[in-house]
Amino acid sequence: MADLILQNQLVSFFLLLVPIIGVTWKVFDVLFVKPRDFRIAVLEKNVEEIRKELQRTPQSEAASLPNTVPTAAVSATAEEAPKIAPASRLLERTTLLNNMNAFFESWKDKALTDLQRDQFERNYLGQKVVWRARLQSVSEEKNGLLWVSLVSEKERDYSVHVIAVFDHKFKEALLIVNKGEVVTVSGVLDSFSLSPLIKDCSIVRDA
Repeated sequence: MADLILQNQLVSFFLLLVPIIGVTWKVFDVLFVKPRDFRIAVLEKNVEEIRKELQRTPQSEAASLPNTVPTAAVSATAEEAPKIAPASRLLERTTLLNNMNAFFESWKDKALTDLQRDQFERNYLGQKVVWRARLQSVSEEKNGLLWVSLVSEKERDYSVHVIAVFDHKFKEALLIVNKGEVVTVSGVLDSFSLSPLIKDCSIVRDA
């Protein structure tokens, strides 16, 4: 009799346990399994879309872009651009070739990289300059050339310094120029080192 009761209790326990397990699994499936599967499906879909996007050819992308810019506007822009840019560059170049202070400050600009400064020098080598400057000193070399140290015409601007090389025929003209006198010197940019150096120079005293 006791065995029968015990067996009935075990049967009742299992009968009760089965629904509990079923309900638990259902809740787990709803809360965890299905959301996980959904996220995986979404990720797979996104990956597939990215793969398709990467496989698109540049030609197909270009073909799909609408041509919203009128042809006339494009041609007008193409015609105007070459006129505007060179004009500004020409103005800047003219200013620097006729203003020693501006030229020196542009060359020594601390914002320039070494590459940019090298390009600046290449752009101006061989260019003729006409600069007003203050004569600092004159020395005669063994080969007869006269080396003239020029500084800014502004008396307190000591940072600007240029070397001008004159032929011996200008010796008489340089003998009558006093230290500190403002003169106009023309020449051709020949090299850059600690200072710009100009050659084939001529000099005019200010009246």
